[in-house]
Amino acid sequence: MNPYKKELGIIGIASKFAVAQVTAITAGYASYPFDTVRRRLQMQSEKPKADWIYKGTVDCFTKVASQEGMGALFKGAGANALRTVGSALVLVLYDQLQGLMAKMDKDAADAAAAKK
Repeated sequence: MNPYKKELGIIGIASKFAVAQVTAITAGYASYPFDTVRRRLQMQSEKPKADWIYKGTVDCFTKVASQEGMGALFKGAGANALRTVGSALVLVLYDQLQGLMAKMDKDAADAAAAKK
């Protein structure tokens, strides 16, 4: 999908970062409702069972969605999206290092073949 994937220059780095950022943000927003449910269940676990609001994962999800609206499942997702910059940078750095190592291997093989 990325026409600049093989580029090792600034255009390649920028395009890889854009793709990685879009991927990380999409994954973050897709999984955020599950994090919201998990957090709410963890917070109630400190209370006595008699004070629990939710009976389980599905119950928590349906109660939050029906009582507070679907937007409540995404509260705080914007701040979470800002943290994806680090993940995107790790993906880009890994890909750049792989590309540089492959280029070095190819150059070494070409040099060895030229000597023969």
